[in-house]
Amino acid sequence: MGVDNETVSSERSLQEAPTKGQKWRSHIWVTWAKSKQEQRLLRKVDYTLLVFGFLGTFTKFLDKTNLQTAFVSGMKEELGFYGIQLNYATTCYNVGLIVALWPASLILVRTKPKYFITAIQLLWSICTFAKARMNTAGQMYALRTLIGIFETGHYSGIMYLCGSWYQSRELGVRLSLVNTASQIGPMAGAYLQSAAYKGLDGVSGMSGWRWLMMIDGIISIVVTLPQIVLLPEVPSRLVANWMFTEEEVILAKDRQPKEGRAKQGSFTLPQVRRWFTTLEIWLLWVISVCNMIGMQPSLSLNFWFKGWNTVKPGSFTVPQINDYTTPMYAVILVTTVSMAWISDTFLNARRWPMVVLGCTINAIVCIILGATPVYPHNRAFRWFLYYNSGWGEASNCMFWAWTSEILAGDPATRSFALAGLNVWAAVFAATIPLAVFKTVDQPAVVSGNYTAAGFLFCQVFTSLALAALVQRKANRGDEESDRPVVEISENSSTSDVAGVEETFPEKA
Repeated sequence: MGVDNETVSSERSLQEAPTKGQKWRSHIWVTWAKSKQEQRLLRKVDYTLLVFGFLGTFTKFLDKTNLQTAFVSGMKEELGFYGIQLNYATTCYNVGLIVALWPASLILVRTKPKYFITAIQLLWSICTFAKARMNTAGQMYALRTLIGIFETGHYSGIMYLCGSWYQSRELGVRLSLVNTASQIGPMAGAYLQSAAYKGLDGVSGMSGWRWLMMIDGIISIVVTLPQIVLLPEVPSRLVANWMFTEEEVILAKDRQPKEGRAKQGSFTLPQVRRWFTTLEIWLLWVISVCNMIGMQPSLSLNFWFKGWNTVKPGSFTVPQINDYTTPMYAVILVTTVSMAWISDTFLNARRWPMVVLGCTINAIVCIILGATPVYPHNRAFRWFLYYNSGWGEASNCMFWAWTSEILAGDPATRSFALAGLNVWAAVFAATIPLAVFKTVDQPAVVSGNYTAAGFLFCQVFTSLALAALVQRKANRGDEESDRPVVEISENSSTSDVAGVEETFPEKA
């Protein structure tokens, strides 16, 4: 589902009707159907927000997943972590995320993103360096908690900025490109760990997994520093500068009639009430929770490779365990971009069909994983299943885009809802895996695989319910009676926030 972007057709810079050739090319990249002025503006945003959103997300997931990579690359044996310490570390990370995410999301709408996002990236980079020196479970728990606190506002913050800048038919693919970093990060981390294990293990008295933490920290610092200058402001607060001309600032605001001039002032009581009483927000949060649990079986793959060494000693080396997990991330990456492209183009920015498709396939995979032997005589089929256990995860940029579209025009509510996608997902990720995805049981987590399938089917039904709700309201032309008020940046006046219903002249 998506927003009717034709509402901006009266704007001067958007009056040029696309030619037949431009319409055809827009199915490949929608920007090619825009005016030259608009293309120039979008290139500037793509080269800054999109590039640094990708790189920041890359380093976040590099730092987020390096603990699991290190665990199967010597850390477990060196530090004596033979219990469920890794589960507890994951829970600590999620607790930090849960505690800090909503405050971070509200700080973001009242501050300059380039300073806020840069600050949290620098802080988690410092913690990544510190992980190279940890020796006890307590130190690991403390560092993972801090990393959870500092990383918490980054991804939802980047999604918030993208939703502020891009129109609906531009948004899905761009969010998917940022989201591919969540796959490329673990892929790169696995290859880096293989290289560190083979080339740096024992150098200067440090294990290969400790060198991985050092390398990840250096990469994070290098990616972070340029953002202090280059990360753009939201259109409603944008002023002409060395990057954007006055004409481009006006165009940026005009392109987003609901969002471009919605400048968040003090939070209002009606606005806060809307955060907790809008049914669409709660349905989106349920979708996110189901998606988080549905992706858990994909985390069993490296345990499965390592487990074969117990069943049949010498089956896989440490570098092979790391390297052979990466094709799974590649499958998720390709699927993510493909789903977003189809959604933005052929589905005219409808989001729910791709969510339903991805989760249905993933649920079937999880059921088969639960019903078949963990260590079969012919391991190729189960290997194939693990490689295809991320279809649900690949659809997550769809509901992130959906959230931005539903809540366009109310910056704080949109930011709060986007943060909630991660908060509630983290709450369940901090609890459910402790029961059905225990480290000591991996990869023989039969009940976990069935649990994941149940959550994925729940995501399918919830997505269909949300699509029906949104379509029904669009057909009726419902108006919200208690819309919060935000400042309109051009004249300092106030105006009703564009509500959920006005955002959807939809095709369900």
